[in-house]
Amino acid sequence: MTSFTIRAGVPSDLAGCVALLAVHEGADDGAGVVMRQEKPSRETRVRAWFDRPRHLLLVAEALPSEADEAASDPADRLVAYARALFLDSTPTTPGGYYLSGLVVAPWARRSGLGSRLTEARLAWIAERASSAWYFTNARNTASLRMHESLGFHEETREFTLPDVEFDGGVGVLEHLTLDGSTCPQADG
Repeated sequence: MTSFTIRAGVPSDLAGCVALLAVHEGADDGAGVVMRQEKPSRETRVRAWFDRPRHLLLVAEALPSEADEAASDPADRLVAYARALFLDSTPTTPGGYYLSGLVVAPWARRSGLGSRLTEARLAWIAERASSAWYFTNARNTASLRMHESLGFHEETREFTLPDVEFDGGVGVLEHLTLDGSTCPQADG
């Protein structure tokens, strides 16, 4: 079984993140989040992550075996990335820290890596805020199950975010308190 290490992303991770994004965007499973406007190149988008304020980029690397360590490009060992960022409020969404962009290489899925990356992002958010937000396509049942197993609950399906639309037209906005309090809807 492959072991992984999680660390903060650095500019030298650009190529590995771009490669993962290309695989992710090439997978048309009907459960995606789609930008409404023309997107800049993948490299331009990923490069911007390193300069964005109130933003976290985590990456996961497969730990090399002694045999392949010398021959392998470190970018080839990047198997996942995950982001968290602050978003300003919109008329239908609260401002706050949002989980964003969890991408795991197909061969590394179902290994618990997504949960580990999400828990690390939540710890980072907890140092800055008392709650975390997350949105996804309603068809992305694997992501919904994982986040709900970590305590997230659905807030609404009636929301919009600038330049974002969901395949099939329905997104889910979920919330998690990080300070031990309960969410208002959870009390109902």
